Amino acid sequence: MIMKSLRSRRSWALAAALTVVGAGLTGCGGSDSDSTGSSRTAPVRALLAAQPATLDPIVGARSAQIVWATMLEPLINTGGDLAPTDTGLLTGWTRTDPTTWTFTVRPGISFSNGEQADAAAVANTITLTRDNPASQLKSYFGNVTAIEAPDATTVVLKTKTPQYDIPDLLTTVYLVPPKYYQEKGSEGFAAAPVGTGPYVWSGANAGRDISVKRNPDYWGTKATNEGVTFTWANEAAQRLALIQSKSVDVSFDLPPAQASAAKSAGVEVVSTETAMKIIAFLDSTKAPFDDPKLREAAALAIDRDAIVKGIFDGQAVSDAGLLNVKPGQQPTQSVTADAARAKELVGGAKPTVQITYPAAQYTNIEEVSQAVGGSLEKAGFTVSYVPLDYGTLVKRIVGRQVPGLSIFAGVPNVAVPDYFVSGFMKTKSITGNCPDPQIDTLAQQALEQNDAQQAAPLYEQLNTIGVVQKHCYVPLYRQVFNYATAPGVSGVVFGPLNTVDFTKTTR
Repeated sequence: MIMKSLRSRRSWALAAALTVVGAGLTGCGGSDSDSTGSSRTAPVRALLAAQPATLDPIVGARSAQIVWATMLEPLINTGGDLAPTDTGLLTGWTRTDPTTWTFTVRPGISFSNGEQADAAAVANTITLTRDNPASQLKSYFGNVTAIEAPDATTVVLKTKTPQYDIPDLLTTVYLVPPKYYQEKGSEGFAAAPVGTGPYVWSGANAGRDISVKRNPDYWGTKATNEGVTFTWANEAAQRLALIQSKSVDVSFDLPPAQASAAKSAGVEVVSTETAMKIIAFLDSTKAPFDDPKLREAAALAIDRDAIVKGIFDGQAVSDAGLLNVKPGQQPTQSVTADAARAKELVGGAKPTVQITYPAAQYTNIEEVSQAVGGSLEKAGFTVSYVPLDYGTLVKRIVGRQVPGLSIFAGVPNVAVPDYFVSGFMKTKSITGNCPDPQIDTLAQQALEQNDAQQAAPLYEQLNTIGVVQKHCYVPLYRQVFNYATAPGVSGVVFGPLNTVDFTKTTR
């Protein structure tokens, strides 16, 4: 009876998803021309694994940027090596003294609502990012003491102490219009975002789809399609079925089994090793992991290689480090699984552990959480599971309301180690799960170096303290991201920092 009911729900969900896609996107391709004579194609139908929690880039997790980044732009673009480039809204920067950065703003840019995207707008966005209590990036800008716009194309940013990675951080700060954002507030802005990007807001059906359309006044190279409509389906089987039936043009986040099935059916599948890594966070401020011995036991019990092999069939990359943020990097020191030693450390105490994870947010996250829990149980822990929607999990983490062990992704939208140090390791970080004055001191020292090369040894030391010595973090694996495109669809550009460019997509 339970299985029959489950099948019924899944069948209904698939039918509903098909209905949404069909209702939201009629028409089957073709192209026409705009008033300038340039060819463009019909809207792209993109299928996501989950509905974005919010489209406000100030307070939203970066997993939703696949949608908002069609309309909004980062202050600084990145190149193929993930380093800042001068091709975006900010076209140049100089470090005029150890604590002062001066940025040049591209002139003549407007938001789609007519507001000027000038230096004042840039300064306002950075200020919101630093000062908004709910800002996802608040901890990264705590060292910034002043943000000024002396003229329309100049922003001067001052820091309390030297900080070498300010331009890197601005690659994940998305420009918002000051007046509109203040008038609408976070929820109002998220309901109809306004930016400077290649697309503009077109509308949404609550809980069903979100649409953007081509921005005819975009300052850069205009999109080759009319727009993008985003729908979502939590179950991988639905995402596979919808791409196979050609009901969508691109289906994101296909687990290994569905990716293999899609390939067997002749569907084109692209696999990319990303910078996103799945991490188990142990809260050292609450029982049971306020006991260092039990943190070590948990770290030794979890076998990341077994997870990659057993759950992903090798279609993920075992990753033993926290601060090795670029694909292909590994730390100099790491923890190797040792089930016998883990059991010895736990002894006969049978400590209780709560495992919290974001249901349906990441590929095979349910199976990964169960595998982690099974390893802990073999070591002698008593395990309970708390699946939450992603938005709720983030709020509870920020509110220090997640005891035990939590599993979620670290996404280095900025390819510098401090993105994880400030986000996860410092006392005043997002997670706050491993407060330690030594970590705070080393993190500050690393930022005060002249450049990334000089800071590298300090970040290796930080990684060793957090992962190998204190066992506050158990890195698991780096995600290999699979997405499938329907026949005739081309030009989807997926980057290792989990960004997607739809502007060249045709169907």
